[in-house]
Amino acid sequence: MGSLGDLHPFIALGRELRDRGMTVVIACAPTYRGKVEAAGIAFHPLRPGYEELQRDLGMDRAQLAHAAVARVDFLFRKLVLPYVRTAYEDMMRIMPDADLLLSSSLAFGARLAAEKCGIPWIAVILQPMMFLSAYDPPAIPKAEWVGEALRRLGPKATGYALWTLKQAVNVLFRPLHSIRAELKLPPTTRNPLFDGQFSEAGAIGLYSNLFGGVQPDYPQPTSITGFAGFDSEDGSAAALDPKLALFLRGGSPPLVFTLGSLIVNSPGSFYRDSLDAARILNRRAVLLVGDEARGEYGRWGSADVFVCAYAPHSLLFAHAAAVVHHGGIGTMGQALRSGRVQLVVPFFADQLDNAARAVRLGVARTLSPRRYSAACVSRALDGLLGDARYAERARVVGESVAAEDGAARAARFVLDRLEQLRRK
Repeated sequence: MGSLGDLHPFIALGRELRDRGMTVVIACAPTYRGKVEAAGIAFHPLRPGYEELQRDLGMDRAQLAHAAVARVDFLFRKLVLPYVRTAYEDMMRIMPDADLLLSSSLAFGARLAAEKCGIPWIAVILQPMMFLSAYDPPAIPKAEWVGEALRRLGPKATGYALWTLKQAVNVLFRPLHSIRAELKLPPTTRNPLFDGQFSEAGAIGLYSNLFGGVQPDYPQPTSITGFAGFDSEDGSAAALDPKLALFLRGGSPPLVFTLGSLIVNSPGSFYRDSLDAARILNRRAVLLVGDEARGEYGRWGSADVFVCAYAPHSLLFAHAAAVVHHGGIGTMGQALRSGRVQLVVPFFADQLDNAARAVRLGVARTLSPRRYSAACVSRALDGLLGDARYAERARVVGESVAAEDGAARAARFVLDRLEQLRRK
């Protein structure tokens, strides 16, 4: 399923592999068929899609997004694990003909199918948090102090703490162990979300080395390749709305406010507070509000405020004075590449860790969603924009990230590993 931040890196990597002569298929939610095919890649449906989830759970997209953020276990108990067997069946329609699977972290059904067919898989990791390293421990949602303490403890004590954490969450994955037994796959004690996502074929970190390098406890081999850039609303070449392009040329660099493609469905007062903060600072603003809310917020548009559902971040962010966002890894990668300062408002999952890494890089400040108000946002942005050190550091980091070609490096790693596995 996933958000655009999950899908876009796989499209970028798929196109690179296709251009190197591989036959590539992206298996993902039916919602994304048009985008994948427009990008020139074969598509295979992998359930569930949003429509199926909405029907089964009796919830609309706003309710799904709110529940995923509010309840730690909702993602697994309601959105992922009940559909693993379905996903396995979908993947078994194409897996027997495959040479290799490139697997996202939550693709449990795909990995089961690969294991059943004896097909190797490479884990594609989009954010450092998913390696759960004792040498580079993540910020932990709803327990920020734990993550900060782990970074001071050293790898031995941190490794034990993270092992305890994995044991505690293992109870969530009992349904997976039952499915393994039904499929006559050998039992395993590995945590399916962390250790269990890796195989001897290795792993790819599809993000910048500035966010974290290979650690001693990473699976071998692992390559950190850089962010993989793909950024399009419909899968074709990225382009700015002509009206937005005219707005950007018509005045000073605006503040850009976005919540990605998931949390945008349940934004609360984010956009109202953002607009008020821009007015306090006497700054122009661009609000990316998503398809569902475009009509509701459209009346806010003015000579100094542009409201739209979506705009390619790679083309928009470079025109910004600052980018205010939720910390999703796709948005984060584009914000880093733009060379602009950031205010990160992390809601859940990896967003907290992504935000902490951006802060350590010296390109961002962070603000809790609970404290997101016009007054707090305007103060934070005033501090960011008034300190030349943030702007200079963002520029340097942006040049480094822009020079990366994560998709190309990842494609070379995939082809090299495939050749090595064939020799075995």
